[in-house]
Amino acid sequence: MNQSIKTKTPYIPLTQQKYCCVACAVQWILLRRKVKMVEQEIIAKELGLTIPRSVQKLFNVKMRTLKKKPKIGWGTREQDGNKLNAFFKKHQIPLKAKKIFYEDIKDPVKLISENLQKGNDIMAITNMQTIDKNKKYGHALIVTELILDKISRVVLGDPDAKEPKFWETELDKLIAGMDKKYGYSQGLYIISKK
Repeated sequence: MNQSIKTKTPYIPLTQQKYCCVACAVQWILLRRKVKMVEQEIIAKELGLTIPRSVQKLFNVKMRTLKKKPKIGWGTREQDGNKLNAFFKKHQIPLKAKKIFYEDIKDPVKLISENLQKGNDIMAITNMQTIDKNKKYGHALIVTELILDKISRVVLGDPDAKEPKFWETELDKLIAGMDKKYGYSQGLYIISKK
């Protein structure tokens, strides 16, 4: 019964700058779609990246910095798709984003399957501890493949420099990390043509 549904055009992996997993995942999407490429730092700033003051020296662009780690952690402040859509509009990129919050993901297999078949991009924002108990942070990943078997699995594209560029996990573990009990409700961003 093993069936696989993949993205129609493969992704070319890129590596994130510190705290820039969402911005890098967006670059994966721009590169795959052969649309205008924008610098990772510009994307990060426009999506509200918040970093420790001590890390600003690693960036060419001035980011929002704080002395103490915020409750929801370091990283972008894209919560509902609005900043991502504003970014697409500002840079005249013919894409749109729709966020499906954890609470609204009723049938993840159907949702992912349909969107991969349509050629849409799926960016997952999840807390990694449901996949690996030692990783207690939120992270952006790209869903590149859905494997339907007794236990549904996904192949994920990962911008993290310390991880394999593509790896596999159980779909339920990926979705479980989106629950608001990990700080705030996350979900799947569906990126499609405008």
